[in-house]
Amino acid sequence: MIFDPALKVIDPDHQIFVLHPGDGKRFYSDFRHFDAVFLDLPGANLQSAPDLTSPEVRNRLRLARTLAAWNRQRIKPDRPSTDLKDYEAATAKPARFMREAETLYKSAKPGDLIIIPGSGYNTDVMLAEFTEEFDPKFTVRPGRYIDPVPARRVKFLDRNQPKYEFGQRQIQLMQNRQALIRVHEDASRHEFYEHAYGDYVYGDRSGTFMEITESVVDQKDLTDALFLTNLYGAMYAALKQNKLDEFLALDPQDGLDEFYNYEMFGDISIEVHSPGFFGRPLRDAALAGFISAMTVFASSAVDPADAAGVRIQNSANATRSICDDGLERDIQQSMRMVLNADLWWQKVCKKQMRVNDAVGLKTKAHLAEDVDGKQQLPPADIEN
Repeated sequence: MIFDPALKVIDPDHQIFVLHPGDGKRFYSDFRHFDAVFLDLPGANLQSAPDLTSPEVRNRLRLARTLAAWNRQRIKPDRPSTDLKDYEAATAKPARFMREAETLYKSAKPGDLIIIPGSGYNTDVMLAEFTEEFDPKFTVRPGRYIDPVPARRVKFLDRNQPKYEFGQRQIQLMQNRQALIRVHEDASRHEFYEHAYGDYVYGDRSGTFMEITESVVDQKDLTDALFLTNLYGAMYAALKQNKLDEFLALDPQDGLDEFYNYEMFGDISIEVHSPGFFGRPLRDAALAGFISAMTVFASSAVDPADAAGVRIQNSANATRSICDDGLERDIQQSMRMVLNADLWWQKVCKKQMRVNDAVGLKTKAHLAEDVDGKQQLPPADIEN
C-alpha cells in the first residue's frame, strides 16, 4: 500500500510576498496570461538583478517610473526622455518603489510563495511560486504598453480562494496599498501556507487543511469532523507516549479526553461557505501528516493489516525527506497496534465515512495504490 500525504516540506528560509497587481488591479489578468509577475516599470531595461548601490540602476528605475505614468495617461503628451542622465538625483537614498524592485527581481528566490489579491472580497486570491532566478532577457508587454516590462516567471498553484475566506490579518495585508509586501508574521505565514499547500511542514510545526464542499452543512456534522481530527491528534499523542495500547482500549470519546494534548494544537480557522474549509497550525512537525493519513485510512475503511506495511511517496516534494521517513514509521506502528482493536477502528471508520458524506470532506492526501497495485482513491478527494 502506498500513501501520498501531499505534505509540503518548506525550507526554513522560505519567503512569502503579497504583490498588488498595479493600480486598480489592472495587471491581475496579465499575471495569469503571461505566467509571470512584475512591477509597473516599463522600459527599465535591467541588465541584471537590480543593485540599488548602482547610480545607473537607480536612474533606470526612475526612468521606468516616469514611463509608467506616461503609459497610464489617456491623452499622451510627447514621450518622456529615455536618456538616463535626465534621471539623475541629488540623493542616493533609494525610494520605496526601488526597494520593491530589488525585492521582486533580486531577493525573491525560486520556490518562494507570492500572494496576488484581486479587487473585492469575492475575487480569487491567486497563489503562485517563483520558478527561477531573475532573467533580464525575460520581459512582457501588458495591455497597451509600448515598452517591455521586466518580469519573473511563476507557476500558479491550483489553490485559489476568494479573499473573504482568509483571516483578518491576511486580508489587511492584501488590502494594503503598498505594491509589494514581505510577510514576516508567523500567524499570517501559517495561514497562507494552509491555503497554498493544504498540509505542510515548516520548521518544527505543521499545518492541516481540509475542504468542505457541501453547500449546506449541519453544525453537528461539522463538530463531528473536528472531533475526528482531534481524535487522530490524541492518537498521535498516545503513540508518542508509548501508550497507544491504552488509547485503543478506550472508547473514542474517552481516548480523546484522556490523551488530547492542547500544546500540540494552534488556533483553528473555519469557513463554512461553499466551498469552505477548516485549517489549523500544529505545534508538531509530524502531526499534520498523521492526521491526514488517519482521515484517509478511515474514509476508505483500510484493512489495518495492509496499512501496517504502508509506504510513503510524497508528491509535494521533489525528494524524500526525514518527515516522510518519520511519518511512515508512525503509521506502520499505529496500524500494527490497531490490528488488536478492530471494533475501535470499525467505529471510527463508520463515523468518518458518515462525516465525509455529510460535509463533503476533501484533502490532498490520498492512497495511491492498494496491495494489488490498483488506485484506490483519486487525489485530493475522499468524498463518499
